[in-house]
Amino acid sequence: MKNYIRVLLLLTPIIIVGLAIYEQTVWHPPINPDMTQQVRIGTLLDLNETYKAPMKLIINGDVYNKSVAEDLLFLDGGYFKVNCTNVNISDVKPGMRVYIMGYSYYHDPSKEYFLAEKIHIFVSYSVYLSIPGAFLILIILFVGFKFELKDFSFSRKPAEESKDA
Repeated sequence: MKNYIRVLLLLTPIIIVGLAIYEQTVWHPPINPDMTQQVRIGTLLDLNETYKAPMKLIINGDVYNKSVAEDLLFLDGGYFKVNCTNVNISDVKPGMRVYIMGYSYYHDPSKEYFLAEKIHIFVSYSVYLSIPGAFLILIILFVGFKFELKDFSFSRKPAEESKDA
């Protein structure tokens, strides 16, 4: 292999890793304020002047507490207040993980809340899908392959040989 190809193959991953680290450590302002963007709660609280009310945002977090009388949710330890006056929050319980689409009013000192437009409760289907999935995989294995009991393994079933060879 030529020396310049070796240098190129060595430098390429180093450059890609460097760009990935730079992308993760440096905050970039929103590219297009007209499209919905997912934002971390910490970024929203730290840079509240950037994410003002006409910008539609998506946040996610764990529900810490719920106030039904005022239609408020408190996320991530209770310091992030979400106003849910236009959304039904009867199914939301403390401890659930939720995704919320809405508008941030944290830049306004008189309001300081996130106005929810839509709420989606995160549900993990791992247990519900793993049991039928395991049965489906076992059925495929026993139907499509030959089971060897002596070493507890599967091997291909012998196929019919064609005489055209």
